[in-house]
Amino acid sequence: MKRIILLAAFSMLTTTAAGLAQDRDRGPVLRNGEIVIPSERALEREAVTQPRNEFSTNDADALKQMERQNRRIDREVEKGICMGC
Repeated sequence: MKRIILLAAFSMLTTTAAGLAQDRDRGPVLRNGEIVIPSERALEREAVTQPRNEFSTNDADALKQMERQNRRIDREVEKGICMGC
């Protein structure tokens, strides 16, 4: 009897988790060919969001920063892989 209850609970948990994992912010459902113009609030929110990385907006500076980061990551990887190198 305990096995059946545990199996039922596990199956409910797995189906619920799968439903919760789906994207919740899907927005309005659009018909074929329908165009939606974003609201002013949505445009402002996108305009003031911070960049997703810490690199400069200047391309030359950003390249230097990325190269430094790549060298730092390479050193950390080498240190972790090759202890006696």
